[in-house]
Amino acid sequence: MFISVVLVLCCISLIESRLCDRSKEKTMIYELRSLLNSLESKINDNSCECSASEIKCPNGWKKYKEHCYFFSPDSKTWRNAANLCKSMRGYLVKITDSAENAWVLDILMKSTKHRHGSWIGASDLKKEGDWRWVNDSTKVRYSQWHPGQPSNYGNREDCGHFASGYGYEWNDAPCNIDGMGYICESSHVS
Repeated sequence: MFISVVLVLCCISLIESRLCDRSKEKTMIYELRSLLNSLESKINDNSCECSASEIKCPNGWKKYKEHCYFFSPDSKTWRNAANLCKSMRGYLVKITDSAENAWVLDILMKSTKHRHGSWIGASDLKKEGDWRWVNDSTKVRYSQWHPGQPSNYGNREDCGHFASGYGYEWNDAPCNIDGMGYICESSHVS
């Protein structure tokens, strides 16, 4: 809208400073008015989609790009955390790239510290070694596993987490550990 106003002012200035055929200027003013009316209609149209900067997250959730994240103050088992995230219209966090991982880590480091770290939505519960995201069953493509992980130590580690003992790199752990925080993610924003 600011650009349109500048264009109008420039045109008026041009009209006043030159002697020329006024029909061209009248046509230009008509086209500019039409453009301004069109822009005003788009601004006032409530059916347009909101941009990422307008996304509102529920209280207690943090925004990153088009998603909201909840960093738990309490601890749960992996399944209980997954169910709780689902009840909040979300899912255990799905990390898709290094930028998201770094952002989550930054917030995690400022949040409540849990004895073992915090659960993420990755697991190989259905097939050993086939790590998938709980929210959509897609294959884990980006990962930040600690060297030597996932190890499936004792043939009982099937759930992923940010491991406090490994500087918050990813680790696999038994899904029934209860001293683990969790991170929920949601694309359903209010």
